[in-house]
Amino acid sequence: MNGRLRRARWWAVWIGLFLVPMAYAHRPKPALFGVLLVSATRPALEQALLRAHMTLKQGGAHRWYDVYNVNGALKNASILAVSFTQHGRFAEARYVFPSFISTKRMGQVLAMVQAKYGPPTAMVGSLDIGAVHALWKLPQTFEIIVKRRWPNPTTFMVIKNRTMFSRMKQEQKEAIAQSGAF
Repeated sequence: MNGRLRRARWWAVWIGLFLVPMAYAHRPKPALFGVLLVSATRPALEQALLRAHMTLKQGGAHRWYDVYNVNGALKNASILAVSFTQHGRFAEARYVFPSFISTKRMGQVLAMVQAKYGPPTAMVGSLDIGAVHALWKLPQTFEIIVKRRWPNPTTFMVIKNRTMFSRMKQEQKEAIAQSGAF
């Protein structure tokens, strides 16, 4: 019995150290319209989004977020908001998939993300009704979140670089603190 337990532990460690990371290694690196997000800058993303026929609603280097009309570049999405650090590094992209009454949009967006990145790392909620939150943890501090609040059935897909997003939030806090100095 003791030998079986040791072998079982050895296999568990081996699977945890080698197989699980290999599963994540084969997931594609997050990109928007051909721009890898790990090294994306505001000018590179802006050019790619304009080439994809998105329309800039509001944005510019003096803002934290650029907001685009999607114009059919991603099926069923209406808005894309892209956030950046002060130095123009990508922090987050947030697609909005509006839905009126129907809860099916969440399932459609989940299927789209699963086709590219595989099953979510974690998921909470029911697709039929109520709030739903699905999370994909990706390499290089990236994550994708597909969520629906309730009672509004609008679905959101968020692609986030956790490191740059935290940096952006800290920069925002510092900017707010400085704004009170005069």
